[in-house]
Amino acid sequence: MKEEQARRSLRDTSIHLYSVSEICALTGVTRKTLFYYDRTGLLKPVCRRGTQNFKQYDAGTLMRLRMILRYREAGLRLSEISEILDDPDCDRVMVLNRAMERMRQECDKTNDQISRLQAMIGRIQGGQ
Repeated sequence: MKEEQARRSLRDTSIHLYSVSEICALTGVTRKTLFYYDRTGLLKPVCRRGTQNFKQYDAGTLMRLRMILRYREAGLRLSEISEILDDPDCDRVMVLNRAMERMRQECDKTNDQISRLQAMIGRIQGGQ
Protein backbone atom coordinates (compact mmCIF):
# COMPACT_ATOMS: atom_id res chain seq x y z
CA MET A 1 0.00 0.00 0.00
CA LYS A 2 2.79 2.45 0.88
CA GLU A 3 4.58 1.78 -2.40
CA GLU A 4 1.38 2.42 -4.34
CA GLN A 5 0.87 5.72 -2.49
CA ALA A 6 4.47 6.70 -3.22
CA ARG A 7 4.02 5.95 -6.92
CA ARG A 8 0.83 7.99 -6.98
CA SER A 9 2.66 10.83 -5.22
CA LEU A 10 5.40 10.75 -7.82
CA ARG A 11 2.87 11.17 -10.61
CA ASP A 12 1.39 14.22 -8.85
CA THR A 13 3.81 17.00 -9.76
CA SER A 14 2.43 19.29 -7.04
CA ILE A 15 4.05 17.14 -4.35
CA HIS A 16 7.53 18.34 -3.51
CA LEU A 17 10.15 15.68 -2.89
CA TYR A 18 13.18 16.59 -0.82
CA SER A 19 16.70 15.40 -1.51
CA VAL A 20 19.03 14.20 1.23
CA SER A 21 20.84 17.55 1.25
CA GLU A 22 17.55 19.46 1.53
CA ILE A 23 16.38 17.29 4.45
CA CYS A 24 19.74 17.79 6.16
CA ALA A 25 19.59 21.56 5.66
CA LEU A 26 16.00 21.78 6.94
CA THR A 27 16.59 19.72 10.07
CA GLY A 28 20.27 19.99 10.90
CA VAL A 29 20.64 16.20 10.70
CA THR A 30 23.82 14.85 9.16
CA ARG A 31 23.78 12.59 6.12
CA LYS A 32 25.30 9.87 8.28
CA THR A 33 22.41 10.08 10.76
CA LEU A 34 19.82 10.14 7.98
CA PHE A 35 21.34 7.06 6.36
CA TYR A 36 21.52 5.33 9.75
CA TYR A 37 17.80 5.97 10.31
CA ASP A 38 17.17 4.48 6.85
CA ARG A 39 19.26 1.36 7.58
CA THR A 40 17.47 0.78 10.89
CA GLY A 41 14.05 1.31 9.32
CA LEU A 42 13.20 4.35 11.45
CA LEU A 43 13.00 6.73 8.49
CA LYS A 44 12.71 5.45 4.94
CA PRO A 45 12.78 7.58 1.79
CA VAL A 46 9.54 7.51 -0.19
CA CYS A 47 11.41 6.68 -3.38
CA ARG A 48 14.72 6.66 -5.19
CA ARG A 49 15.39 8.49 -8.43
CA GLY A 50 17.90 8.53 -11.23
CA THR A 51 20.69 6.19 -12.15
CA GLN A 52 22.35 6.85 -8.78
CA ASN A 53 19.15 5.92 -6.87
CA PHE A 54 19.09 9.25 -5.02
CA LYS A 55 16.86 9.08 -1.96
CA GLN A 56 13.80 11.32 -1.97
CA TYR A 57 11.61 12.30 0.97
CA ASP A 58 8.15 13.87 1.12
CA ALA A 59 6.56 16.26 3.63
CA GLY A 60 5.25 13.36 5.72
CA THR A 61 8.74 11.92 6.03
CA LEU A 62 10.10 15.33 6.96
CA MET A 63 7.44 15.64 9.67
CA ARG A 64 8.34 12.16 10.98
CA LEU A 65 12.02 13.14 11.12
CA ARG A 66 11.14 16.24 13.12
CA MET A 67 9.20 14.08 15.57
CA ILE A 68 12.18 11.72 15.84
CA LEU A 69 14.42 14.69 16.61
CA ARG A 70 12.06 15.99 19.30
CA TYR A 71 11.99 12.60 20.98
CA ARG A 72 15.80 12.32 20.72
CA GLU A 73 16.20 15.75 22.31
CA ALA A 74 14.02 14.51 25.18
CA GLY A 75 16.44 11.61 25.66
CA LEU A 76 14.49 8.73 24.18
CA ARG A 77 16.29 5.80 22.62
CA LEU A 78 15.66 4.94 18.99
CA SER A 79 13.88 1.74 20.02
CA GLU A 80 11.50 3.79 22.18
CA ILE A 81 10.92 6.27 19.36
CA SER A 82 10.23 3.46 16.93
CA GLU A 83 7.73 1.94 19.33
CA ILE A 84 5.90 5.25 19.69
CA LEU A 85 5.85 6.05 15.98
CA ASP A 86 5.28 2.60 14.49
CA ASP A 87 2.97 0.79 16.91
CA PRO A 88 -0.57 2.17 16.60
CA ASP A 89 -1.51 0.45 19.87
CA CYS A 90 1.47 1.89 21.74
CA ASP A 91 0.77 3.47 25.11
CA ARG A 92 2.91 6.57 24.59
CA VAL A 93 2.55 7.75 28.17
CA MET A 94 3.83 4.39 29.41
CA VAL A 95 6.83 4.53 27.06
CA LEU A 96 7.62 8.10 28.11
CA ASN A 97 7.29 7.23 31.81
CA ARG A 98 9.56 4.22 31.34
CA ALA A 99 12.13 6.43 29.58
CA MET A 100 11.89 9.00 32.35
CA GLU A 101 12.48 6.34 35.01
CA ARG A 102 15.50 5.04 33.09
CA MET A 103 16.91 8.57 32.95
CA ARG A 104 16.30 9.07 36.68
CA GLN A 105 18.25 5.89 37.40
CA GLU A 106 21.07 7.05 35.12
CA CYS A 107 21.05 10.41 36.91
CA ASP A 108 21.23 8.69 40.31
CA LYS A 109 24.18 6.63 39.11
CA THR A 110 25.92 9.75 37.78
CA ASN A 111 25.32 11.58 41.07
CA ASP A 112 26.80 8.62 42.94
CA GLN A 113 29.87 8.70 40.70
CA ILE A 114 30.24 12.45 41.28
CA SER A 115 30.11 11.87 45.04
CA ARG A 116 32.82 9.22 44.78
CA LEU A 117 35.01 11.58 42.75
CA GLN A 118 34.48 14.38 45.27
CA ALA A 119 35.49 12.01 48.06
CA MET A 120 38.65 11.02 46.15
CA ILE A 121 39.53 14.67 45.55
CA GLY A 122 38.94 15.41 49.23
CA ARG A 123 41.26 12.58 50.26
CA ILE A 124 43.96 13.74 47.83
CA GLN A 125 43.69 17.36 48.99
CA GLY A 126 43.65 16.25 52.62
CA GLY A 127 46.93 14.40 52.10
CA GLN A 128 45.50 10.95 52.57
